[in-house]
Amino acid sequence: MSALPPKARLAAVVAVAALVLVGGVYLLFLRGGDDAPTLEAGSRFGDEDAGGGGGTLLDTLAPVLGARVQARSTGSDPAPPSVDELNRAPGDAVAGLFVVGFRGKLRDTPFLERLAARPYGGVLLTGANYDQPQQLSGLTAKIQEVAREAGNPAPLVAAQQEGGEFNAFGSLAPAGQVDVGEGSRDAIAASARSAAQQLAALGIGVNFAPYADIAIAGGPGQGRAFAETSEKVTSAVTTSVAEYNEAGVAAVVGPFPGAGAASQDPNAGPAPVGLGLEALRDNDMKPFEAVADGDDAAPAMQMSNAIYVAFDGVTPATLLPDAVKELRDRLDFDGAVFSADLVATTASAGGSVGEAAVQALKAGVDVLVIPGGRAQQDEAFRAVVAAVRSRAIAPERVIEALGRIAELRRFTREAREPVRIAR
Repeated sequence: MSALPPKARLAAVVAVAALVLVGGVYLLFLRGGDDAPTLEAGSRFGDEDAGGGGGTLLDTLAPVLGARVQARSTGSDPAPPSVDELNRAPGDAVAGLFVVGFRGKLRDTPFLERLAARPYGGVLLTGANYDQPQQLSGLTAKIQEVAREAGNPAPLVAAQQEGGEFNAFGSLAPAGQVDVGEGSRDAIAASARSAAQQLAALGIGVNFAPYADIAIAGGPGQGRAFAETSEKVTSAVTTSVAEYNEAGVAAVVGPFPGAGAASQDPNAGPAPVGLGLEALRDNDMKPFEAVADGDDAAPAMQMSNAIYVAFDGVTPATLLPDAVKELRDRLDFDGAVFSADLVATTASAGGSVGEAAVQALKAGVDVLVIPGGRAQQDEAFRAVVAAVRSRAIAPERVIEALGRIAELRRFTREAREPVRIAR
């Protein structure tokens, strides 16, 4: 290079510097793949390669460039954005609709850098995040610390601690499903109370429990559900929800409208339910109806990934406006509605996880659940942002959902303060 004229040497240096800068941006922001997919308990989906999909360069650099519409109060519960604010910059608002998972057990897991840059509404912890209670407490504390330091609202921290093999954290309560029989109400209450208190102490404010399906022979609830009749399941669900409410942990009751009669686990693939609407109302929906309204109502419910002859026989309930309407209007439920695992949804609905996220939000779901991996989360985020910008999703729908998520955050406020363990 010394033989080149001065201007040529300068041009070459600038070109090399530009290549280094572009390569660095790619490595830091665009390549993805810093965590593998995570699954809800019982889900067999989400095993795609986690690489790619790190968001556009503008999305990634927006926090650095100060592109936010307004600064968020540290750890606060900000008012939902106005329609004008949402139209100008929908990114942060859309991120607040998602509950996402990740792989990593340490306080320096790469996911936390992404959480600081993109203020997700919640984090779903699974067995991929757990070694022992002290480690888990440190991780939940770090999640909240990262949000505070970034000036983001405190994210919901969720888990599925249902019992037995459907526990995210195997060494914690409940050890298994309580057998429903004569005099078992106290045992059910004690099991739910123990689980709720442990989760709250560890900084986890949302539990995907109790499971409200009915144990029908050969169905997905066999060996998992409380009992084989709607009356017994209803009693167990109401008892459990009351204990979670008392502990300040949000019980997410599911899967609505009930999948006990499904041909298989709805998270494992297409799972038709052949019952008509009246049969569902008279049986499978009874446990949900009991905790949908009133002083002891559950603060949240989760939609099912099953497909129902009672509706269109094709579309998973988590994407169906009529299914959400049944919960809202007939059961008078006003809490937060969570989607099913939207990666698993695509096995029945086809299409992409981004399309599923948009369809679920349009159907009336408030919280979009994508356990992982990163590529699926980024794809869904970008799809919803694009739908909001194009008005395929009305801004009022986003604002309504954010309001319900804010209510859920307020409900779990005490549970979000983890026990500080001496180090």
